[in-house]
Amino acid sequence: MQGLSVKGVRMFDGEKAYAHLRELAAEIGPRASGTQNEKRAAEYISSHFKSLGLNAYYQEFNVRTASALTQRLEVLKPYQDEVECTAFLLAGDTGPDGVEGELIYMDSLSDEYISSEIDGKIVITSGFFRKGLELFKKHRPKGIINIGRSPRMPVGHTWGAAKTKEKYGPMPTINVTFDDGLKLLESNVEKVRLTVVTDERDAVTQNVIGELVGSERPDEIVIIGGHYDTVPDVPGASDNAGGTAVVMELARVFKEKGTQRTMRFTAWAGEEMMLLGSGHDALRLKKDDGKIKKKDPEAESELDKVKLVVNVDVQGARIGTNQASALGPSELGASVKLLAKVEGISVPMPLNGGAVQDGVYSSDGTSYSSIGIPSVNFMRYGKTPLHSVEDTIRWLDSGALRMQGAFIERFLTMYIAESKTFPFERAVSEEQMKAIERYYQKFLIRPPGE
Repeated sequence: MQGLSVKGVRMFDGEKAYAHLRELAAEIGPRASGTQNEKRAAEYISSHFKSLGLNAYYQEFNVRTASALTQRLEVLKPYQDEVECTAFLLAGDTGPDGVEGELIYMDSLSDEYISSEIDGKIVITSGFFRKGLELFKKHRPKGIINIGRSPRMPVGHTWGAAKTKEKYGPMPTINVTFDDGLKLLESNVEKVRLTVVTDERDAVTQNVIGELVGSERPDEIVIIGGHYDTVPDVPGASDNAGGTAVVMELARVFKEKGTQRTMRFTAWAGEEMMLLGSGHDALRLKKDDGKIKKKDPEAESELDKVKLVVNVDVQGARIGTNQASALGPSELGASVKLLAKVEGISVPMPLNGGAVQDGVYSSDGTSYSSIGIPSVNFMRYGKTPLHSVEDTIRWLDSGALRMQGAFIERFLTMYIAESKTFPFERAVSEEQMKAIERYYQKFLIRPPGE
């Protein structure tokens, strides 16, 4: 990634970005929303924005959070053993005595496969992710064991959702590794005890913003961000200290280079809790727009001024592949494809696969596209086991950060900082809106405003 930007030398420094990554993932560590570590990370990010002379501030909001006091899976019959597991925090507790039940395997817990045969049993499955919850009101298992996706991978760490529990009732749920799940099935385990006890509480969390006002077109705003929170007890180096580090270094770059348009550098909280931080900001924009338009339908609101969201998620893998996805006009995705060809690097635009379904990427850009703002997402997927204790800086390096960071710098320089007119129509198609709605329904995410 050597070469020139439109005006001057490429300035993104991978070593500077890696220093931020190390501080967030290795020094501060796990950054679950509502915890002290997340607050430390917010202060570190805010301090960086202030040191650059940006207008730095927090957007605070309430969150329901939890930590595990007990998470245990015991085999009772035909032999006795204990299996490593992690609880879906916020999904539901069993009480200190746990629940005992017959183990039943199901390929999928989507609605069409749920019947009375799961009543009073403990279900083990590899197909559970917020599916089938409506039928749990009628056919109620005692608990769920979710099997990891791949052999020889560490046990996953996952949030439940407080609002989902309120609607559908508590459902104690744990993760086990693929290997342990296979052993339970091959050993014909008949009966298990599941114990989940958590410390659930209300807390305050915060998005962190550093705003660089544009020199020529300050009322045209582009949000450039990445989430800095993690799932519980996980360092979150790739997901997403790496993306946050890229955003922090881009803030330095454009503070020095300058920009015609306002760049709002943002570190979102609560992404791992179903996009809470970006959803909070999107709802703020939507409510403000409604108030302004009610008084004067022709008036321009802050929502009108936000032209694009650039989301940087999952970054830094030394061995990995760059990807991008976009919601908005066709020229938005085409611009990324064309720039990748010019730069001579691989940045495929996936239609489906991984975290992208029907063109919708499961991260913060989608919150804004749901209220009509185009979004483009940049990510780099490697072999790092995301959402596990193995998501550490061991697998990441400054070169990978520089490659993606310099590419995003070039994109922002050409199309945002220096473009004479804004190059992308501010529109999200009806088809894309329907895809976003399907995404929200599948993962039981509440759209901003609902």
